[in-house]
Amino acid sequence: MQANTPPSNSGPIFIVGYIHTGTSLLKSMLRRSSTLFVAAGETHFYQDLNRNRRRFADLDDPQIFRDFVYHITALAYLGTKRANERADAYSLATFNLTEEQFEQLLANVGQVAATVPIAERHISLFALVMDELTRLNGRERWLEKSPEHVYFLQDILRVNPEARVIELVRDPRAALSSRKHRRTDEWLDAKEVQEQLTPDRSTNYDTIIDSYMWKESIDSARDARQKYPGRVLTVRYEDMVSDPQTTIPHICRFLGLPFQPEFLQVGWINATSKTAGNANEGISRAAVDRWKESLTPEEIYVCQIVLRRELKEFGYSFEPTGLAAKAKAPVVLGHSAAHLLARLGKRRPAGIDQRRTDTVQRVYRRVARTLGVQK
Repeated sequence: MQANTPPSNSGPIFIVGYIHTGTSLLKSMLRRSSTLFVAAGETHFYQDLNRNRRRFADLDDPQIFRDFVYHITALAYLGTKRANERADAYSLATFNLTEEQFEQLLANVGQVAATVPIAERHISLFALVMDELTRLNGRERWLEKSPEHVYFLQDILRVNPEARVIELVRDPRAALSSRKHRRTDEWLDAKEVQEQLTPDRSTNYDTIIDSYMWKESIDSARDARQKYPGRVLTVRYEDMVSDPQTTIPHICRFLGLPFQPEFLQVGWINATSKTAGNANEGISRAAVDRWKESLTPEEIYVCQIVLRRELKEFGYSFEPTGLAAKAKAPVVLGHSAAHLLARLGKRRPAGIDQRRTDTVQRVYRRVARTLGVQK
């Protein structure tokens, strides 16, 4: 864990990290704070920004501006999936807002947005709307959790100068194990839906591609920490679940958020576990080493070869795999080659978020070099 400068005690909080790293668990703890307004679902606002710039292009048009503010409000209360399913399926009453409150919110946001350069207006509106929703809910600060925002941290920190970020890092072998058994509804699946492609769930898990996506998340957060020192705190998932009594207060000190003992009294959510007799047994480390049983030795071997430096950097021990795993590694490489060709063969429509495209293309190039397809 690391931090360099005193935190703000009033700015927004972002929780990010590679998928299945405990972001939902941390959010479930911090949302117990009476001072925080917490976005109900994952908004994916920054990763979907270019799409929304096209959808709500002319913010000088009062109706388009209103629609965009309403959309951001829906993201905050419903998350990106429900907010984008059917706009006619919900109303202001869904958000416990009156017409009068929304009109005042719209006026307040519009007044500030008018002072923002037009090129920055779309990206700035999220924080302006969240500030107003925080005020309307009688809270002091807001929190948003979208794991994939880790790839957009520099944009987030640039436009939110008071923001603080918690980056959760989990053993990449555990992340691979989780993806292996939950192949749907995550990075590649959601990405392909947004790009109007039929999700190819057979390739939603791949040992090498997913290892490099994990590495991309680490690299992105590292770049953000270097450019904006003291505003990103990196926490290992394993430390959070093994020693929450130390780790969670440390996170709270970084955020300038008063620690509450009830933060640790979470029930079952993703990486936590519960027994039949105690739904609020607290935080469990039961999932920490589960990857040793669910990944094959050759998958472990390949992951450890690809991420040798990062495993050492974060203090993750290498698992002995034996000669048989090394001998079977070419089979894993062959599967990755097939998956890579399948994905490269798909046509992507123009206008997809450039940063996301760049990230995926870097992963593809790294995989291609690993497979010997290109130098």
